[in-house]
Amino acid sequence: MTEKERMRLGAIILAGGRSTRMGQPKESLPFAGDTLLGRACRTLLTCTTPVLVVKRDAAQPLPPLPAGVEVATDATPDSGPLAAIAAGLSGLADHHGFGAADAAFVCACDQPFLTQAAVRGLADRLGDAPLVMPRVAGRLQPLGAIYRLVVRPHVEALLASGTRTPRTLAELPGVRVLDDGELRAFDAELLAWVNVNTVPELEAAMARQPRRTSHG
Repeated sequence: MTEKERMRLGAIILAGGRSTRMGQPKESLPFAGDTLLGRACRTLLTCTTPVLVVKRDAAQPLPPLPAGVEVATDATPDSGPLAAIAAGLSGLADHHGFGAADAAFVCACDQPFLTQAAVRGLADRLGDAPLVMPRVAGRLQPLGAIYRLVVRPHVEALLASGTRTPRTLAELPGVRVLDDGELRAFDAELLAWVNVNTVPELEAAMARQPRRTSHG
């Protein structure tokens, strides 16, 4: 049995941001007959298990979630995405027995154009790397990437040093960074890494949604 065949692939959706630029909680915003968070959950349930949503704290309300989706709480709220990723990786290890070779697709709740094809395309290119991270138009995309749990100690070390961004993990030995040409093989328009931070961005995403339905 190969390493790829042994690997389990879960998902971690970060939903604990304050949505300051949007002016209202992004996770609950309606989008294409669902909420942004619900849409991400439903997509990832088709190609990963378990799907784990990381929220800010116990008091943060979430919209209704599909059956089977689990919720974790960030141990250090408002500490940035790296801390939320750490909470998700801990949940997969501590409650689902994920080992160092297993992996998680990590994304934000405001990426409305995620697809099975994007997740599987990244997984197919992970190989024996600890992490596969897209680089779209020259910018690293740590949300919309696949992390093996072997990076968990590195995440915790970065947090202890005061680092808040997961982009730093791209510097680890053996990490695979995929640029636009490689990404277009499974996402021709690179839409999986589009997120919505403002009302105009949300409106633009809603306007192009019918174009995306044919991609599945």
